Amino acid sequence: MEVRDVGVDASPLGADRARLRAEVRYDTGSMAGEEYWFDVPKAHAAELSTSGNPWVACLLPLAAHTGEALRVPFPVDAPLLANATRLMRIWSAWYPGVSVVPVEASGEAPALHPSRAAAFFSGGVDSFFTAVRCRPLAAPGERVPIDDLITVWGFDVPLDRADAFARLRDRHEIAARELGKHFIDVATNLRSTRWREAQWSYLAHGAGLACIALILERRFHTAYIAGSVAYRDLHSWGSHPATDPLFSTVRTAIVYDAIAYLRTEKIESIVDCAPAMRALHVCYESESDENCGRCNKCRRTMLVLDLCGALARCDAFPRKTIDLRDVERFDCSHPFDFRELQDIRKLALSKGRVDAARAIDRSFARTRRRTRLRAGVAAIRRPLGGLLRAMRGRP
Repeated sequence: MEVRDVGVDASPLGADRARLRAEVRYDTGSMAGEEYWFDVPKAHAAELSTSGNPWVACLLPLAAHTGEALRVPFPVDAPLLANATRLMRIWSAWYPGVSVVPVEASGEAPALHPSRAAAFFSGGVDSFFTAVRCRPLAAPGERVPIDDLITVWGFDVPLDRADAFARLRDRHEIAARELGKHFIDVATNLRSTRWREAQWSYLAHGAGLACIALILERRFHTAYIAGSVAYRDLHSWGSHPATDPLFSTVRTAIVYDAIAYLRTEKIESIVDCAPAMRALHVCYESESDENCGRCNKCRRTMLVLDLCGALARCDAFPRKTIDLRDVERFDCSHPFDFRELQDIRKLALSKGRVDAARAIDRSFARTRRRTRLRAGVAAIRRPLGGLLRAMRGRP
């Protein structure tokens, strides 16, 4: 695949927006090519990158997924170009079928002197935790505040939900102002292109975030990606402390943040943050700006807030209380859900909430019973299915 015709134009989304776009031509597949674009507020148009750095970061997961060589006929920083191979080697070790492909570029990107640090801001627990803290740099003892918060339209909230994103953007902008940060909303069609084949969760979303930071590499010397898991829960994933920093360039460091903290610790640390209690957004089920209050992630977050005495004053969820009978029905068959509930159980006991701990114990017992039942049904179905196929004369 090859990147062509990179340019900056006025955005169709509004007179106050500017668009960085390029044509991406494919070597294989059913389509010859398509346009990829990124919109930013017009005030940041002069800070849009003219290098090949964001396009390498953006397209590397898709190239590795399809097995196509990646050609970016624009200057690319030497560290990013070298690390592209390392990234693909890690991905190919994690996932069968992911290839290590050639990456071609032209020259090295010009020297820049960006002056600000940014953090990606979904409004979730992880991003609020990152936003309210100062982050350490590589030099011992040196710390730098986060200047800007970036929210992306087209990732969690689809492009066809303009109304939902407008509400989310307004809440995030208010939260950023209250936290003393500058707010930047970026829109992109990445997940509406062939790029979506690269499996957002498992392979591509760290690259997508790094790409957003690098389209504004003239502005940012550091971009923080709020880590979604702690050391204990590390596994192959699209955003990972082993891969995200490899998207760094000479001038922009990509940092995977806060890996040392459990989710319960993060929630405890933001319960006194008024912007978080108004704008917290954790739900991925709704594909909207609202928390559904029904999915596992919503209910786990609500339970921790309740244990911390904060759910009643949190406007981000549809209910101000949580029914422990719902806790008993939590499905914790996935190991991650089980570990999260173990952490919450420990928090409940530390808060003297024996009732909540017992409800979690009952959810564990219920899940074990359901798991045994499913295993028993599967054990019956296998020989029965073989018998039925034999009776029908099938292999």
